[in-house]
Order: sequence, then structure tokens, then C-alpha cells
Amino acid sequence: MSIHHSCFKNPFEEKHQEVVWKDNLPYSSAYQDRFFQDDAISEITNIFIEPNQLLERIKNGSRVHIGELGFGFGINFLVTAKFWLENNKNSDSLNLEYLAIDEALPTKAQILKIINNFPELKEVSNIFLNSYDPSHNDSQRIYFPSLKIRLTLIQNDVESGLKNLLGLANNQIDAWYLDGFDPSKNKSMWSNSIFQYIKFLSANNATFGTFTSAGFVKRGLKKFGFKVNKVKGFGRKRHKLTGIRSPNPTVNIERNKKKKIGIIGSGIAASSAAYAAVQNGADVEIFELSDDIAAGASGNPIAAMYPRFSANDSPYSFLTAQSYFFAEKIYSQLPNAYKKTGLLFSHSNDYQKQWMTDMKNLNREDLFETIDKQKMKKLYGFESNGLLVKKGGYLFPKLICQELTSHPNIKISYNYCFNSWFKNKSKIDIHFSNQEKKSGFDDLIIANGSSLERYVSGLKISKGQLVGLKGDQQIDLDLPINSAGYILPKVDGITWIGSTHEREFENIEICYEAGRELIKRTNKNFNVSLQGSDDMQMTANLRVSSKDRLPLAGKIEKNIYAIGGLGSRGFSLGPILGEHVASLINNSPSPISSGIALAIEPLRFKD
Repeated sequence: MSIHHSCFKNPFEEKHQEVVWKDNLPYSSAYQDRFFQDDAISEITNIFIEPNQLLERIKNGSRVHIGELGFGFGINFLVTAKFWLENNKNSDSLNLEYLAIDEALPTKAQILKIINNFPELKEVSNIFLNSYDPSHNDSQRIYFPSLKIRLTLIQNDVESGLKNLLGLANNQIDAWYLDGFDPSKNKSMWSNSIFQYIKFLSANNATFGTFTSAGFVKRGLKKFGFKVNKVKGFGRKRHKLTGIRSPNPTVNIERNKKKKIGIIGSGIAASSAAYAAVQNGADVEIFELSDDIAAGASGNPIAAMYPRFSANDSPYSFLTAQSYFFAEKIYSQLPNAYKKTGLLFSHSNDYQKQWMTDMKNLNREDLFETIDKQKMKKLYGFESNGLLVKKGGYLFPKLICQELTSHPNIKISYNYCFNSWFKNKSKIDIHFSNQEKKSGFDDLIIANGSSLERYVSGLKISKGQLVGLKGDQQIDLDLPINSAGYILPKVDGITWIGSTHEREFENIEICYEAGRELIKRTNKNFNVSLQGSDDMQMTANLRVSSKDRLPLAGKIEKNIYAIGGLGSRGFSLGPILGEHVASLINNSPSPISSGIALAIEPLRFKD
């Protein structure tokens, strides 16, 4: 059974840094300790950057993974980002992975207040704050392409955060910033279990720096495989500890290799994987069966984000929140393909009503707005209470896939009917039933919808149909509305509604009888009167989910990966699953925990 460790009851529980301000600098009221000295930039350089040999690593052209325990107000990250920006002339698209863990995160206002004391950090702090928007706790993945840095920010207690990294070989750290508060006041950060997790997560010859020189910290790190040095401290501190992990021949992770990746399919799962892979510097070739991109379910004329969150601490709940907001952040960069309108929910049954109550009780007014029946009627024309999800919107699926794959390092080859693969020494040959084989690939990702059932078990395939109604309707919304079904904004004079869920079907042809039933059901659920069944448009596609309703993403054998079973959440799940698989290939930290990764492992249904 997969376990996702969290100190929070649900993904939306908030916890911010509690401080008092002394001379305009933060002081922890919980730990009775300061976050940093007055000369923070020199302090961070002395305690973390220099002992971890960042300048030497940059000169060697290395891709570096930094792990920080104690994110605080992000000052260590900002100083490191400034140092990286000024010294890194490497041409790689992203060559610094920065992973940080802290149970409490700062607000933007707190960060801005601190930055006023350090004007030399203004440039990097502006870049950081433009992307810093923690809508949920646990893992968040943030790209900073202008800095050539990718941040994985984990809001969790340190022990749970480290546990969630175990089990994935790509979560190896080269340089540790051990920056918890005074060990005598923050013992949970400086325990033997923490030192052991650091050992398990350290790459060969991993280094560390820390401000403390406490004897039990020195003994603990030595016990778990580090050579520890007690050296002169910074400022008024007499000593500090630095060190390096003793060489371990069993830890040998390949990095810095430019990969050539083949991807089967061109829907949202495949396009997301391609997008993530090229951020890591890979060359990608997509092989699509038809003569156009996103020819399957990802090619519907319009779709909406699907924020059906859960207010519990299950792996499913955390994956749903993380994937939704990660996708929304990526789509927000594609204004032609994605419209940020928010999403509306109404209730037509007790289940919907309870879900809306659960979201209201999260007390996240920045994310959810409850709407009473009177306002719902006035604004939207519906006879029910409502819930507005403020972040989200609708999108044009084919255009999303086109935008995600519009990169010079992505090539799309059409009319390729995938048949099999063959490993030729260290490379992969891809075979097709109607084309010559393609050779020389390092990795292969199979993301071709229902055809994935040739390689994995546990998939459930159903038929889904949308109905498009022409002309004016009683309801004319500028945002999607969900209940037991959904109504999408009018596009090109057509209002689209969805969708059917046909578990038993004979073919994938359009069924107008099912379309008329969908109109009746939609009218009943929303208490409206949609017209136009005599001249309706329809689309029909296969919907692929799994037996446990979780998607599939991960390795099926060495260098072969699969993504599928996204069900009705494809455009919410696709980007984070593509990011996860690309991270496995690239040997860079995953955007999800090992517990979630195990829960969505593609071979979990294998007999």
C-alpha cells in the first residue's frame, strides 16, 4: 500500500511563518531564534555556497541538485539564485535543481519586507515572487528559466518531507543546506532519523554546510557516512560544520547526458511529457497515428479544468491538488489556448451539495467563493447555491497540445502506427507497422490512450460523447459550470455540454440517441431548458481510466515509460504526470512524492 506522509489534514491547510520583527528582520516566536544574521548574504555564502563548492561545480559544467532543510523566507534560495545567475555561463536550459523543505511558508508580504533590507536581491526576488503562489501545501514545482533553476518547494515537516523523497533514485542530492533553527530548540530537525534520510538521499560525494557545530550533530552525520569538519564559523559564531559523504560505489546516477526521447501519441499526456522533457534539454520526437495532433479525446473542440478536490490526506487528494495547480500555472502562459475565467459549481444532488460544503469549510477564500441562491440566479441564471473556484477556466485542447509541443527540440511525425520497440545495445529502436523503424533513442514514453492496454493491465475503457447546441440558449455563460455533468462557454455559436459515460458500447461512432439523453439529463440537473436537439453536433471518443481511478505514470521496464488512464481529468493531470516521467528519465527530483508515485505506478495491476 502506498503511503504519502504529511503533517497536514488536507492539501489546502495553511501554515505561515510566525515571526516578530526586530530592526525590520524576522525573529521566530516559536523557536526563539533569528532566521539569519544582519549580513545575511555573506553569511549564506560562507555557510552554504562555499562549503558546497558551487563555483567549482559551475566551472565543471555540472548539473547540481541542492537540498535545503529549512526554507524559511527563501533567503538562502535567493542568494543562491543570485550567485548562480552571476556565475553560471553553462548553456543547459536548466542546470540547478533546488529542493527545499519547510513546514511553514512565508507570505509574499513577509518576503517583500525582508528584501527591503537587501536591495541587491531585488532582481532575483522579483523573478521569484512572480511565480510564487502557494495555493496548496506539500510539493510545488516552479520553473525559473531566466535563472536556469527549477525549484521543488515542499511544505511539510522535515521528516515527512524527506520520507516522501525516499525510494526514487532520481531524488539524489549533491549539496545540502542544513538550516534548521538552533538544535537545542528544534530537535526534530536534528535527529538520527533525519541524518539517516540525508544519507539515503545523498549522491556520491555529496557535501553539506551548516551553521551549527553541536557535538551530537557532528556525531550523527559521521555515523551515517559523512566525513565531518569542524571549522571557523561566520561572524560571532566560533565554529560551524562542513563535510562530504564518503564515496559509495552503489550510488551511481547518470547525469549531464543529453537524451533523445521517443513519444508515442500526441494527446495531452504525450504533449505534456514532451514539454517537460525539452525543459530538461532533451531532443524529442513524437509519433502520432493520425495526420493531426491530438486526434483522440484530447482533440475535443473545448474542455475545462476539473477541480474536483478532496478534503482529506490521501495520496489521491494531494495528487489532485498538486496536478491541478501545476497545470493551471503552465496553461496560464498560453493565453490563446487557455481562458482564465474560474469555474462554477452548482448542486443537483446530495453528493454535490456535500462536496461544495467541504470546499467552503476549508476556509480558503483566496480559492473558493460560495454563492447564495439569490446571487446565483442574478449572475448566472441558476436556481441553486453555487461555488466559484477562482483559479481555473476553459481551454481549447488541440491548441493546448500544439502550444506545448511548439519547441524547436520537438519533432512530430504523423501517420506512424506504433508496433513495438527493440533494445539495440544502449539504444532503442521503435518499430511501426506502416513505416520504417526509427533508431537511436535513449528512452521511450508510450502515451497513446486506449492502445496502452497492450502493455499494462487494469485499464477501463468507456465511450464519452459531447453535444454541441447551435444558436442562442437560455444559459449563456463566460465560464464553465459543473454539476452532474457540465455546460461550457459558447464557442463559434455553439454551446457544448458533456458528457456521456458509456461503459458498454459496440463502436466509437456518434450516437444521436445518447446525445438527446445527455440534453435531457443536463436540463434536469441544472434546471434549464437547452434547445437544438434537432440540429446538434456531437463528438465521440474513448475515455481511458483505471480500476482504482488513479492514473498510470512511470517505468514499465528499463528506459520504457507509460502515461495513461487519466479519465476525465486529462488536462488537470497531464502536465504533472509528464513532469514526473521526464524527471525519472532526467534523474532530477520528482514533482510528486514516492508514495504518490507508487500509487500511480503503471504495473500495479500486474498479476
